[in-house]
Amino acid sequence: MVMTMGKKKEKHFKKLEKLKEVMLDMVDREFTGHVKINFSQGGIGRIEKFEEILREDDHLLK
Repeated sequence: MVMTMGKKKEKHFKKLEKLKEVMLDMVDREFTGHVKINFSQGGIGRIEKFEEILREDDHLLK
């Protein structure tokens, strides 16, 4: 049982590290939108990204 909990926690930390990498990339790309993170029993269950298609500074609006 102790090994299972350790592996489960390790999996959660890997997901958190991946989420951090993705979010840093979004900052670099000047992401505009929002991110929804659902947790299930203390771990990340699902992550959704909603991005704005047209922005005021978008070249399509000029």
